[in-house]
Amino acid sequence: MKLGIFAATALLLVSGQAVAAPPQRIMSLKICTDELLLDLVPASRIASVTFLSQEKAALRQWPQAAHLAVNHGSAEEILAARPDLILTDSFTAPSLRPLLAKSGARIVEIPPAENFEQIRAVTRQVAAAVGEVTRGEQLIAAMDAELRQVAAHRPARPVTVAEWGGGGYVPGTGGLFDAMLTAAGARNVERGAFGYYDVETLVAKNPDLLVYGDTYGGTASLRDDQNMHPALLKRYAGRRISYAALYGCGVPEAAHVTRQLQDAIAAAVRTPRPEGAKE
Repeated sequence: MKLGIFAATALLLVSGQAVAAPPQRIMSLKICTDELLLDLVPASRIASVTFLSQEKAALRQWPQAAHLAVNHGSAEEILAARPDLILTDSFTAPSLRPLLAKSGARIVEIPPAENFEQIRAVTRQVAAAVGEVTRGEQLIAAMDAELRQVAAHRPARPVTVAEWGGGGYVPGTGGLFDAMLTAAGARNVERGAFGYYDVETLVAKNPDLLVYGDTYGGTASLRDDQNMHPALLKRYAGRRISYAALYGCGVPEAAHVTRQLQDAIAAAVRTPRPEGAKE
């Protein structure tokens, strides 16, 4: 009997972190940690998420956020929420760091994830912090299953793609969009880290397709004017597609978005290029 009590006590001491009660009032200060948190824990354990999680684009993927309290990352909101765990990123404002340290909550900074290996790492980091390791592994397993399907349907010839529609900003190699394109079997038109294109530069680069992130799709903006240029309307008729950009966050859902992007690319390349457009 004494031996059994001793063994149980030793187990608790050795694995105290594993048996500790998981946090019950988790506060997320960044949209990317919102997305991971919403995937990992029930709403009842979330003190608040950012206001961005109640935008239309986020609610399509995480509708439960509509019923949660939101924050704008202010000191007053942190104090009022009394969280036991705060999730943020490595770009927290220096002026906020002393308050976070004094809040009494555990602070976990999550680095950005710009490829699928990094997505696995940050998912495991957040899952461990919130006490949902098994759920984290389920998300990773689902992501990897999607990626296997994507790999099985890679085209024989890579299609050249430009992400367009962001005021001329074109993401290049090394980021999440490029990782998704590469997995899908497409090629990024911008071979540097990023570029800023005017219409003439885009036409000269001659990508096969234009891809648009849909986070703010349909929102009135002066940026929309560039897309109505006659050269683009003619050249890319039927060769414009959109994808769920998820605010550029590296989360397990990126694999599903990659599969959707691959399907959309395959459908678009079957559309003949208008007469006079270079192949």
